[in-house]
Amino acid sequence: MAQINGSSNTHIRAVRSPLGSPAIRWYEESTCASSKTIQPGDIVSADTVVTTGQLRIVVAPSSQGAVGNLLENGIVSLIGVAAGGSTGDGSDLGLSSNGALPNGAKMIPVYVADGLTEFSINISSVGATPRVVASTLIGVTYPIECVRSAVGQRGGHGVWFLSSTNLSTAADLSAVVTDVPSESIGDTGGLVYFKFLSTMVHRSVRVGGPFT
Repeated sequence: MAQINGSSNTHIRAVRSPLGSPAIRWYEESTCASSKTIQPGDIVSADTVVTTGQLRIVVAPSSQGAVGNLLENGIVSLIGVAAGGSTGDGSDLGLSSNGALPNGAKMIPVYVADGLTEFSINISSVGATPRVVASTLIGVTYPIECVRSAVGQRGGHGVWFLSSTNLSTAADLSAVVTDVPSESIGDTGGLVYFKFLSTMVHRSVRVGGPFT
């Protein structure tokens, strides 16, 4: 079967929802380093430091695990996956203040992690024994990792993949595989479908599981 190596064009996508089209909401982006601006397919979370203006979003933290590259579990502020990218440089130029309407140019569409929407993600091909797509993955909980070397046109923070390792530490786990496309079975580094653990998701968007 195929060996799929992730690249700068590999990113998470919303694939289906029992309600029809996956739900999208628009959020104001927060300030950040220019190398951490939000790109399509990035996992985003609420900026819990900012208390002015709208609820603002940033690229979700990825400093968990032995090598510090896993999506942090326990953040309870995860919003979803960016459907569009930043048009700014991470500065506060154009951001709204209290009582002011947000600048449309600073708003980013997000597929919300409502517990109903399923997302697609590639399995990481990094490591000695990258995982092969199989039906036995369905129902298993995995970490999500940020491969920082796979940047390309996507800025300096890397690309998100389902981790092939780090399965023994419960605190590192963040996603449940819900299905595998038949055409991906047997592929190394292929696609699977997943949902985020609801315990990580911001209460403003969470309506369903899976729970831990």
